Amino acid sequence: MLLRLALCSYALAFAAVLPARADTTPPGFALASSANPAPSSVSCSLSDGDFITFDGNSVQRWNGDGSLESTLASYPSFVFPSFIRLTPTADAVVVGDSGGFSPTPAGDLRIVWLNGSGSSLIAPLVYNYDGEFFPNGDLLVSAAANGFGMGTDLFRVNITTGALQSLGHFDGPSGPVAVGRGGDIFYGTQQDFSLPSTPQSILRWSAALVASGTPLSAANASVFVAGLTGSTALEFEPGRERLYYSENNFGTGSFRILRVRPGAASLPLLVADNWISTLRFERLGDGTFDAYQPGDGLRLAYTTTDFVSIDELVCFAPARPELTISGTGLVGTGPVLFTLSGGVPNGSALLTYCSQTSLFPQESSYQLPNFLLRTPFALASIVRMPFLVPTDANGAASLTLWNPGGLEGQFGWQFLVGRSNGSLIGASDAEQF
Repeated sequence: MLLRLALCSYALAFAAVLPARADTTPPGFALASSANPAPSSVSCSLSDGDFITFDGNSVQRWNGDGSLESTLASYPSFVFPSFIRLTPTADAVVVGDSGGFSPTPAGDLRIVWLNGSGSSLIAPLVYNYDGEFFPNGDLLVSAAANGFGMGTDLFRVNITTGALQSLGHFDGPSGPVAVGRGGDIFYGTQQDFSLPSTPQSILRWSAALVASGTPLSAANASVFVAGLTGSTALEFEPGRERLYYSENNFGTGSFRILRVRPGAASLPLLVADNWISTLRFERLGDGTFDAYQPGDGLRLAYTTTDFVSIDELVCFAPARPELTISGTGLVGTGPVLFTLSGGVPNGSALLTYCSQTSLFPQESSYQLPNFLLRTPFALASIVRMPFLVPTDANGAASLTLWNPGGLEGQFGWQFLVGRSNGSLIGASDAEQF
């Protein structure tokens, strides 16, 4: 942590939208990146689209567009930022730091109030690395409490009283933590650089074991996922028990975000060309974090850096397929071409339509068996074409209909997209003519 942050100490001079480097995503997702407004920072999201950063000098609140809203707290001298988490009551953030340059004390936990009333010390905690809240409001923290090279400790922290309860100890550098909805603990093990390279794992301790008071160790953990390399962050998708993991390995050049599942192959969601850190979900609307959903629902934000000249804030979001309508039939007798882009590669598309008298001025969302449908159509008035249209390797499709005259201004149109077997998993935007 200290080396990573010390290497990345520059600031970009402007906040223009940048290309998302060479990062790649699976079909149905898209990337957008911008200069990180707080380089070398950790961050967390707020429900209104704002986000909070901690760069070791100050805690700042930013609008969703990256413009500064306010500075909530400042530190008298630089400290290395570890993590920042929004409290369950959403009125403050807890900030962890790993200390500053010697002889500065080696790490504190502080609470910073979002109303601008300042901050206060929760408790000193040497070389803390990551934190996440339990369902009851206590904070789980991983830390090298005995110093570097002396293993990792997990603590339960009461953020009101500052009381620390040791939950367990195990070998290896400190890694990221996550807490399941039921209170299970998840921990990403880290490579000990003094030893030959070995596969790493995500360990899991059940809520019942945690509550029992039994000291946690690698021996009484279950292996949630094995065969991974060095991790920097674990994050659960809001509303779902889906766990995401950022993997960084300088030796192999592997920088990835994966969705990890027990007993199954992990699903690589993104492959980057630079170091990935500070995973955080942003809730903008009611869309889900699934392929081919609208991009203004739920998205994943992360930072990426090469420690030299790049420090970017990247938003990784679902990409909704797009429908365009063209042709002379739009204004009278003639062909009308319906073109779909961004559908399922080598999949299928189903054209639907609805009378314009049954269109709502705003889209509504409906939970279908396999996806969340967002449409301005009244459900009872939707008509489906009786056939599927194949999509090509890029997820594109087209269909030409003939307007004999008089169809202008009559209908709204929308493609549903699916796999090659016709199983529908998303929808395009809707258009009218």
